[in-house]
Amino acid sequence: MRAPDDPYPDALARTINAHINGDLAAAAAELTKIRFVPPERKPQRWPTIPTIAKIHAHDRYHCRYCGERVVLTAVMRLVSRLYPELFPYHRNWKADSTHPAFVSRSATLDHIEPIADGGDPVDPANLATACWNCNRRKGDLRLDELGWTLVEPSDPHWRGLTDLFHPLWQAAGSPPLSDDDRTWMRAVTQS
Repeated sequence: MRAPDDPYPDALARTINAHINGDLAAAAAELTKIRFVPPERKPQRWPTIPTIAKIHAHDRYHCRYCGERVVLTAVMRLVSRLYPELFPYHRNWKADSTHPAFVSRSATLDHIEPIADGGDPVDPANLATACWNCNRRKGDLRLDELGWTLVEPSDPHWRGLTDLFHPLWQAAGSPPLSDDDRTWMRAVTQS
């Protein structure tokens, strides 16, 4: 059953028919009826890669929500370049083309107090390491809404394989890296 308040299919049909019939003014008038003007967005601030690397190092590359160890995604991308058939990666993380380790163990950055709820996007006190799954589940929710608390890292020696990033890159013959991956390598080598 068709939703009575859904104007889009009929308005688009009228627009297309008017255009086909050469009545461009009528086509534009029909689109004007369903016009969408995106709200003006403020430029978003985001922490730099070196700042994110410091947060990950501080959190010992552990998800602060579930406590699992995570791995720097740039390291996994390099492994994928060396073994694409065994450890595939798709830049858009297509599920049928990307090894599950990328989704389950990639280190991501989360805002403890969501930006949408007024959290500071660059304050290190508001930043935490999260696995991709926890980051996705948390979304724009607050910890108290989820009943979550921050978990302390369990393995003080885990570094998300960052200590192997540069040696692996050298052993691979120093292949060209993306700008981001070069920045990550510098950031984790310095931290």
